[in-house]
Parts: sequence; structure tokens; C-alpha cells
Amino acid sequence: MISWMSFMGMASCRRRGQAGRRTRSRHLLSIIAAGATLVVTPLVLVIEAAPPAAASPTCLTAGSTGLTATVLATTGQTISHQVIDASGCDIGIYVGTGVTGVTISGNTITHANDHAILAEDTSGITIKDNTVTDNGLNPTPGIFDDKAVELVGTSNSTITDNTITDHWADGGIGVFDNGPMDSGAPRPGPSTPVPATADTISGNKLSSNFHGCGIVVSAHNPGGGITNITVNANTVIGAPGVSGPHGPVIGGIVINAPRAHTALSDVTVSNNTITGAYIAGIALYAAGSGSTISSVRLTGNTMSGNDWGETSGRVRPTAIAVAAYPTPPVKYMVPPTVTDTVITNNTITDEFYGVWLAYATNTISSPNNITTTPGGTAVYNAPQPGGGYWLAASDGGVFSFGDAKFYGSMGGKHLNAPVVAIAQTVDQGGYWLAASDGGVFSFGDASFYGSMGGKHLNAPVVAIVPTPYYVKPPGPYPNPGAKGYWEVASDGGIFSFGDAKFYGSMGGKPLSAPIVAMATTPDGHGYWEVAADGGIFSFGDAKFYGSMGGKPLAAPMVAIATTPSGLGYWLVGADGGVFCFGDAQYFGFYGSMGGRPLKAPIITMATTPDGKGYWLVAADGGIFSFGDARFYGSMGGKPLAAPVVAGSAVTAIPSP
Repeated sequence: MISWMSFMGMASCRRRGQAGRRTRSRHLLSIIAAGATLVVTPLVLVIEAAPPAAASPTCLTAGSTGLTATVLATTGQTISHQVIDASGCDIGIYVGTGVTGVTISGNTITHANDHAILAEDTSGITIKDNTVTDNGLNPTPGIFDDKAVELVGTSNSTITDNTITDHWADGGIGVFDNGPMDSGAPRPGPSTPVPATADTISGNKLSSNFHGCGIVVSAHNPGGGITNITVNANTVIGAPGVSGPHGPVIGGIVINAPRAHTALSDVTVSNNTITGAYIAGIALYAAGSGSTISSVRLTGNTMSGNDWGETSGRVRPTAIAVAAYPTPPVKYMVPPTVTDTVITNNTITDEFYGVWLAYATNTISSPNNITTTPGGTAVYNAPQPGGGYWLAASDGGVFSFGDAKFYGSMGGKHLNAPVVAIAQTVDQGGYWLAASDGGVFSFGDASFYGSMGGKHLNAPVVAIVPTPYYVKPPGPYPNPGAKGYWEVASDGGIFSFGDAKFYGSMGGKPLSAPIVAMATTPDGHGYWEVAADGGIFSFGDAKFYGSMGGKPLAAPMVAIATTPSGLGYWLVGADGGVFCFGDAQYFGFYGSMGGRPLKAPIITMATTPDGKGYWLVAADGGIFSFGDARFYGSMGGKPLAAPVVAGSAVTAIPSP
């Protein structure tokens, strides 16, 4: 005899996949519920005749979106207290252009390929008290934002008191403008941009929504824009470490203008509870050329344990991130702006950074109740790129100039071997020191990912290079996320830690001269090694653009610096001579100390963010600036307990 529990186990053991979450038990149970009689005999399962199950929904054309919908709303219609199974259709309920005054309340909406609810170019829409679950099962290619509930170019509308869970495609709730980019459909939007204004998102509960953010308010279209939006009293719950078929549970609230010449203003994000997000609890940023965000208020929110993915150039968990930066940095682009942001009365716990600011202006960030994790900072301001530099001495002493902040050092502490290198984190909030025995010391927001300290080395370590933060489509290897570093030894051996990948080395191969330096490509999928005789060795996607190997040198090479494109590099010798290869010849030769008297040899160089200048650093702490590199001070002429051995400049622009 087969028990009822045995039957349930048999019926549910074959699944279409987590994204579909449709089991045979569901279909069997629907038949049983319809009045069938279940007869169980040994080894035989018989389901006697029953009334036919409900037919699959008819999928209707959803306007000109290129999608289909189970229900097409009409003007003034109330759609309430229905179970809408959108199996096989792209949208559960579609509210099309000019269809106004629709109320969608008390429904259960499931199994849509994409959106449970999509409204476009309309007004007066009320979406309340619905249960939206198990949608986004088969996402349509080409939809930029495939949220469970999405308003596009919609005004004077509300999304309130809904429960939104298990959306597999792209997160929970979205409000967007419309135009050439229709974020909710796989085709271009209307030729005339349609703004989103006076919309409210309140009292919703969101959890277990994968791949996309919990709530997004975003301007995508020049001439469209976002104004007068309220995001109030929502609960957005993440799930640290949990992923679905399309990505992790992300959570969080995002307010942004990510594209060129887009605008967002007058947004209030208040009294929300945000926990366990993959991203910052609240992320506010402008990233497109000329994009603007103004007058955003972040007040009374409660946040804890967010940014577990440590994303977007922030290398430690952050509750609120506010930034204006180009993505990626583009030469001659109009800088984006974020201005007049008010951050008050928020309660923040279990974060390294309470508020993380990068290039935003007129920001008020107090009073807030912020409790950080050990070593954290309540409010952090990223320094301006090119605005300063650090020097490191062989005894572990660190000297900071300009906007570069001092986060600690090994000066005066016992060292098993001298310090030989320094490297800063991508958001400039910390740095690593590396010793010749491979030991690594972390300061500020720099995390320790391992080292060669205490391990056998065939040759001493000479440099440490951090992985970049890279967000473009991945190649054959995963993209790095600024969570690792390489150490390189004088015999050419490469040691990888964190998200740094090994692409080969000169370790164990014959060298005409020892390796003295290393540099990585912009995507972190390759690197160069440099020998004292000027030889260059390329690995991964690093290309060879020429070298000084085999050529007469007045002094040995000591360092390499790459161009912003990664298609070229500069080399510098101990006498201060500078040599250009690849597109470094285009970016330019801005001068050198070659042939000039030096009190101490040059030991390294660093470039400015735009590649239009560089600094040379001498062993006595002297700094020499060329091109658009500014002089912020030096240790030249000052007493030093040990010689300077390395320098690192504030050069990075964090990415969103």
C-alpha cells in the first residue's frame, strides 16, 4: 500500500527546474481538487475520471510591446480577487498606453514569463494588496528591466501593500520613464519620451526576488525623466548567498540615472526596512554623460547586513551609496552630477560603511544612527581621482598627501622582511603593503586575501597589484571585482589571491635580468611583468607593445604604468628616464628626470586617471610631477627612518 506522503514524494521528485517550479504534483492535485477519486493499489496508481482541468490561459497581444498577456486592462476597470495563472504568457496583467484609472487589487498573479503586471504610458493606476509570486519563469531576451511589477512612463499611480516573492527574472518593483528605450519590453519605446511622475511605492513586502534589485526608480530616456516619486515603508529582504538560475537575490533600493543626458529629481525614500541585500541597501547614482540627479531625500530608513556582494567598486559592505561617476570613464564626456541629497534619521547596523559618497555635491548626511563593523567608517568620502598619493618606506611607514588618507602603517612595528610595495583599494579607502617575504598587511577597507608570508619563495617578492573592478560582459574567465591581488617575485613567479586569476608567469624560466614590477590590464584578465633590463613579458589578454629589452639603458628599469585603455604603457628607469609604448605614445610623453641630477634614484611611477600625466617617486621621498599630475607634497628633504620603496596614486574612479 502506498501512503499519501509517499505519493506526494513521488509526484514532486521530477521538476522542470527551479525557475519553473511547476511540478507534476501541482497538476495531480488540481485534478484531485476537481473531484477525482484516488484509488491506490499495490504498485499501481489509478486516477479515475474527473471533470476536465481548466484550460491554459489565452495569451493576448500586449499592445506594441512584442509581448503577450493573460489579461488586458480597460480604462476604469477594477480587476480584483482573481487567481491569474499566466502560464505560457509573458505578462499577467497588461495596462496599455492611454488605459487610465485601472485598479488591480487583491489578486494572486503567478507563472508569467516576464512581468506579473506591466503598465505603460498611462496614469491613475492603483496596484494594491496583490500576491505576486513565482513569475519571471522564462524571461524574454532584450528586456532591460524585467521586474515583477513595472510602471513605464506612468504617472499619478500607486503600488501599495503588495507581497512580491519568487520573481526569477529581474527583481521586484520598477518605475521608469519611457522613450527610445522601453525598459519593460524588448523593443524601442515611443518616439516621444514619456516621463514618470507623482508615483508612490509604499507598504510592499519583497523577498526571494532574483537577479534584479528589490525596488528600482530609474531614468533611461533623455527628455523623459523621473520626478516626484515616493518610496515609503516597504520591507525589502535579501538572502545572503542565495542564487537562482539567473543570479542571486539582490534586494536593495536603487535610484539612478545611468544613461547619457537623463534626469531624476524630487524623490523621497523613507521609512523602509532593507536587510541582506547583495548591493548597498540604498544605491543612488548618476553615471551617464551629462546625467543629473537632484533633491533626493533618504530619511528614516532601517538598514542592516547589506552589500554582502561588496559590489560596485565598494570593497566593504555599505548601507547607503551616493555617487556621480561615468560608467565606464569616457574621455571628454560631460560629468554626471548628484546634488542636494539629504540623508537623515536613518538607522544603520552591521555595515563597514554607513554612508559611502563619491563625487556627490551639497550632501547632508546627519544626523543618523550608524553602528559600523570593526574598522568601519560612518561616512566615507571617496577622494577625487588624481587628488593625491601615498608613499611607503621599507620599514612599513606610510606617508599620505593631498586627498589620500592615512589608514595606518607598519612603521615602528616588527617586520620579518622589509616592505617593498604599496597598492590602494579601488575606492581609495585603504591600501595593502607587501614585504619581500610575501607578507601582506591590510589597512582601511583593504581586505586580506592571503599572502606568501611564511611560505617558501625561490626569490623575493617585489610588487603587489590589486585586481580591478570590471563590469563588462565576461570573457573566458570570471570578471574580477576588486577582491584580490597578485604578488610577483624577482624570478617572475606570480602568486594569485582572492579573485586574482593566474595567467602564467616567468617563474622557472631563464631571465636576462630580474623582474622588478608588474601591471594588470583594465579587465584584470591579464598582466605584464617588467625586467630590470627593460624586457616585457605579457600574459592573459595583455598585449606586447614593445620594450627596452636588448637596448642600451642609462639605468635599470624600475616600474611600469599602463594607459587608461590598457593598450599601452610607460616604463621608467632609476635615472628618471621615461619610455612610451603602444598608445602611451598617443597619451603622451610629458617629460622625465632622465639626464637630470637626482639626490636619490627613482623607484616607481603612477599615472593620472586620464593618462595625461604621471608622477615619478624617488627613494628619498621626492615627487616629480609631469603633464596634468599635480604636486601635493613629498618627503623629499625630510628625515626618513628608511628609504621610500613604493608609491601609489589616487587614480581610480569607482564604478556603480
